Amino acid sequence: MLNRREFLGAATQAALPRRPNILYIVADQWRAQTTPGAKDPNLIAPNLERLTREGIHFSRCYASNPVCTPSRAAMQTGKFSHACNMPHNDLLLPLTERTIASELGKAGYKTGYIGKWHLDGEERPGFVPPGPRRRGYQYWAAFNRGHFYYKSTYYRDTPEPIPHDGFEPDYQTGLAMDFIEANKAGPWYLFLSWGPPHTPRTPPERTKDLYAPKSFALRENVPFAYQEKARAGHAGYYGLCTAIDQNIGLLLKKLDALGLVEDTIVVFTSDHGDMLGSQGLEYKGVPFEESCGIPFIMRYPRKLKGGEEREILMSNVDHMPTLLSMCGVAPPDTVQGRDLSELILTGKGDEPQSIYAEGKLNSVNEWRMVVRGYDKLVVNAKLKPTHLYNIAQDPFEQQNMALSPKYFRQRDELLALLNKWRFKTGDRVPYPVAKTEKEDQ
Repeated sequence: MLNRREFLGAATQAALPRRPNILYIVADQWRAQTTPGAKDPNLIAPNLERLTREGIHFSRCYASNPVCTPSRAAMQTGKFSHACNMPHNDLLLPLTERTIASELGKAGYKTGYIGKWHLDGEERPGFVPPGPRRRGYQYWAAFNRGHFYYKSTYYRDTPEPIPHDGFEPDYQTGLAMDFIEANKAGPWYLFLSWGPPHTPRTPPERTKDLYAPKSFALRENVPFAYQEKARAGHAGYYGLCTAIDQNIGLLLKKLDALGLVEDTIVVFTSDHGDMLGSQGLEYKGVPFEESCGIPFIMRYPRKLKGGEEREILMSNVDHMPTLLSMCGVAPPDTVQGRDLSELILTGKGDEPQSIYAEGKLNSVNEWRMVVRGYDKLVVNAKLKPTHLYNIAQDPFEQQNMALSPKYFRQRDELLALLNKWRFKTGDRVPYPVAKTEKEDQ
């Protein structure tokens, strides 16, 4: 029999709202255009289709800096890469930064990280020791840098590497399901970081011949002379995407079996996209939609009706404060991202009118970008406009209006808005330290 104190404690706990779990899935270099919600005619991804059908597809989410390390820093801290001193790849996230894991851990969440980290300097694969360099993640089955998909290693709490010969995302998914099982009483937060479809474009046996290069419907901005190379790249990229999708299916089935679907926020996103031949370019780091646009799908059945598409302008600096608030945890005052939780959950509140992004910091090709509605302006390190598009009228960014007198007024309005973002976020242009461009393809 409960005594009075125990009874009151149990009653108080029962009256508290449920705190959701979070399964935050990142597939490295998965672009926004390669999703069921974007109606990609090439993609075979039945499990991502299910997640889209049961959740919300946010069709206008951008990477705040479309390269691995800066973008991942933004996800963890809710700050732009210039503000947390993470301008390019292979840097150590300052130990003073507050992260989503540190805040949720203080609120009683079990936190876990599985897969590629890329916030601990240049070491590859890289052991990240227990303590402050793990930024609040209590469970750890990860490595700093990777992309060895068939002879990979990871680390737990000692520097002895744990080898694995199979397809890397398969064992990582198994570890994720073990974490969920062990913490099913909740609440928990798991960041699952898969390497594919980032290069090398080497799908596992089960999907490597699934896509015939000649069958792809390429985007209209892939130059004719580049199409043969682009088709070969698509076959490997999409083969990796379908293999990842199979792992998404295993995770969804695990949540089904444990009865955790209603109270688990599942997010599927990426750190940046991949040009895949659009504009005659590969990989990321440039201000085109294929590079900057990232998927963002959220399922939370207890609070969100599924099957919707929302065109809310969103940046991945917004993910951290939004998810914290959805868990009843106040975002720290250090964040620069917007808390979109009320807008997402209730449809109330001011909808963002613009987003800001940056790229190639520390290099001669440094750029900044502002998107207002469907208008996009890009400037160089001298704040000179280099690109101006209307994405609704020109989704493949083929008509650059930056130098057209007809659009000078619009260009100048967007430039003024971009400068407001710069001043608000403390962004100095050019980035203070000039350095040879460094990018992990």
